[in-house]
Amino acid sequence: MASAMVRTLFHSRGAAALRRAAGVIAIAALALQALGGCGGADDSLALVGGEKIDATAIDRDPLAVLPSGAVMLGYLDAAAMFTSGLGGEVNQIVTSLLPLGPESNFVPSRDIVKVYGGLYAMQGADFCAVMQGNFDVDAIRRSADARSVTVIGAPLVKTRYADNDLFTAGNVGFVVLTPHTILTGNETGMRRALDRLRSGKLKRSVPSWMVELLGTKGGSFAVAGDLSSQAAVASAAGQFPFLAGLQYVRVIGNFQPPGVNFAGALTYTDPQSAANGAVALRNLEQIARIATLLSSWGFGYGSVPPMQVAQRESDVAFTLPLGEGIVRMLLRTVAETARSVALVR
Repeated sequence: MASAMVRTLFHSRGAAALRRAAGVIAIAALALQALGGCGGADDSLALVGGEKIDATAIDRDPLAVLPSGAVMLGYLDAAAMFTSGLGGEVNQIVTSLLPLGPESNFVPSRDIVKVYGGLYAMQGADFCAVMQGNFDVDAIRRSADARSVTVIGAPLVKTRYADNDLFTAGNVGFVVLTPHTILTGNETGMRRALDRLRSGKLKRSVPSWMVELLGTKGGSFAVAGDLSSQAAVASAAGQFPFLAGLQYVRVIGNFQPPGVNFAGALTYTDPQSAANGAVALRNLEQIARIATLLSSWGFGYGSVPPMQVAQRESDVAFTLPLGEGIVRMLLRTVAETARSVALVR
């Protein structure tokens, strides 16, 4: 399955673009879960560009809510992930980034279906996401108005911004756009999205090649990234050598056995950088295989199947199947990080 995904990436209609713009995986994308909506009294309407429109227009095109300039853009079939063996860890991440408790009649595994999110370099490392599903708008607003203490230990505070009620707890928050779409993220990311809705039309501002990847058939999640203008990538290459010279990222995956399967392609500035990146990826695989040794000592992370890496000119394709045990370990780390980020002001 994973190998077929890589072949699809290299031989699809957008193969030429893929060779110029390919992707790298970001587990943190699993944490990007949210939805957007306006705080008006009539939930059948949404305020966009100063005009009230049918709220279902937002439900039909959640990507139109996201700001332009995403460094990484991701999609997650949340329903598929919650039905996998990773639901418990994902629930912890969601409750940190979408701070709603039982009094809001909100249960992530029941209410969240799809997630679209982006990572940005606006005023630092910012993120914004739209999550879709079914939400009890009245219960959420009552909980926010009561300044209920959220599951992360911070009170829920309501402010008004761009004609919307913006609810925050610590450094993360959300805006109820419709009963089926909620916007979430840190304050900078959410405000940028609300600025778009206030001053413009409901129109996508993300690159078409990213959108095309996110719509790949058979994929439960996808990540697309444009790192070509990010100076931070060069500085991070000291710790993660495969980032040196990396420009574009494309990754898709699913939650089939052995747990999570990744298939992707990375595009570098030149063939030599790609060759170095391929070597670095293989070294990462060797590090990951330490988990197999830990498993033999009783840590229970499970074995790590082999990663397949292939270089073609400036592109490096890879497939990586991971067992649920090691993915749980990674997601727990993400959950702890998400919680600490949420509490920072």
